[in-house]
Amino acid sequence: MAGKSKYYEIKEQIEAKILQGEFPLGSQLPSEPELTEFFNTSRGTIRQALSVLADEGIIARRSGIGTIVVRIPHKTKKPQIMSFSRLIEARGGVPRTKVLLKEKITADRAGGRVCEAFFPDSEEEKDPEVYCIKRLRYDGEQPVALQTIYLLARDFKPDLLEKEDFTQSAFDLYAQYHRQVAWADEIIRTRPAKPEEITLLEMDELPEQQRFVYVRDRISYDQENMPLEVSTSIDRGDVFQAYQYRIVEDEQNIRPTMPR
Repeated sequence: MAGKSKYYEIKEQIEAKILQGEFPLGSQLPSEPELTEFFNTSRGTIRQALSVLADEGIIARRSGIGTIVVRIPHKTKKPQIMSFSRLIEARGGVPRTKVLLKEKITADRAGGRVCEAFFPDSEEEKDPEVYCIKRLRYDGEQPVALQTIYLLARDFKPDLLEKEDFTQSAFDLYAQYHRQVAWADEIIRTRPAKPEEITLLEMDELPEQQRFVYVRDRISYDQENMPLEVSTSIDRGDVFQAYQYRIVEDEQNIRPTMPR
């Protein structure tokens, strides 16, 4: 895994000062110019660090006042999301995976939420390469989901596509790089299944009104709040009939679990 970004190091240092009581709950943080001078960095880097803290509900901007500490951060973060394989096993099923495609492409070619997650700062390359892996996921002999995952190539080994077995859980792969999915930002929508999806997911025998899918677009973040995985999962609507979401304390983010 690549080293931490400068903005994330600063984010962690500000968190530490909050935990130590230097910036207590309800107090005002120094201004952006003051933080820029203190950390000897650019104002853009400070803004990125503050943006992450704001997204996590730790600070908030108050008109006419400034940036206020509104929540004390947790000292540790624990994974909230179950992998597909573990989910199927928890339901008493037998997970199985068929790899349909593995390739390296640019983030721009992937488009959508891949660009949202992996297009880096102005200091980095403008269009990074990503690994794209398309997989058909099964519960026993029944195909239940068509998944595509995208990984930032520079965070993994150059021979990842050749060496790794993507029929296994990707979460186990991430563990090899000392990373884990800590939380995710997921969008779910439903629509009629496309002809190719009907074929791959073996929905031909279903009545037409039941040939629909849930499309889940997810950006997963690791324990350091860095984008780890972008995934799209096309789930059979007759199999996944409910999705469970968890709101953690007073945080602003909604963190989804896998469907159940």
